[in-house]
Amino acid sequence: MEERNKRNDLNVAGISQTAGGNFHRVSIDGMAKVNGNLDCTSMEVNGTLKMHGALTSESAAINGMCTLNGPLTSSRVRVDGMTTINGNLHSPELEVNGKCTVRGRVDGERIDIGGVIDIEGDVQCETLNVQGNIKISGFLNAGTVEIRLHTSSSAKEIGGERIDIRRKEQQNGFWKSIGLGGTPSFKTSLIEGDEIVLEDTEADIVRGSNIHIGRGCNIRLVEYSGELEVDQDAKVGSSQRI
Repeated sequence: MEERNKRNDLNVAGISQTAGGNFHRVSIDGMAKVNGNLDCTSMEVNGTLKMHGALTSESAAINGMCTLNGPLTSSRVRVDGMTTINGNLHSPELEVNGKCTVRGRVDGERIDIGGVIDIEGDVQCETLNVQGNIKISGFLNAGTVEIRLHTSSSAKEIGGERIDIRRKEQQNGFWKSIGLGGTPSFKTSLIEGDEIVLEDTEADIVRGSNIHIGRGCNIRLVEYSGELEVDQDAKVGSSQRI
């Protein structure tokens, strides 16, 4: 960190193209193209950034538009604008209030989604909190998963200690205004955990200790070792104690 503080800053206010390198603070208020790896203490993008290389930073804040053709490694990442990462994303703290696409895997500790995120690989984290829209084409493995459904979300498979997926009772103005609408729902092939609470979820198999299948669910098979509760407005093909 101290070595990074001795570096020069990189500030782009107009149109610029660089070969990357090592910097202290990086600020993009105009249009920048980086052809190479970039290592910095902090990065803030308020304009447009396109990179061909790996980005390593203590913190990264994307308020504008950013396309990274390479992996992103940072202690903190916040996306309030639009970001596409054609590579893996590793960050202990990830917050998305805008739109983020990751064409790779995501590793973190705490992930908070208030906007939209589309992840093509697997996700590994301690806590996943979703108050927006999430699509995971791979496997989601987290200690705690809490998802409040505004629109349709999905994951290939979910594994965790505590999994809580429920409908957001009152849609806020943002989700109504962007028109993604549709019925709040979650779709996956497998949910496996210790404590599981579900609403408006479609799955082939739900397996766990204590399971509550709430309203709007359509589950083909439930396997449980503790307690099972099924709402009268839910459909369960079959269930068995294991």
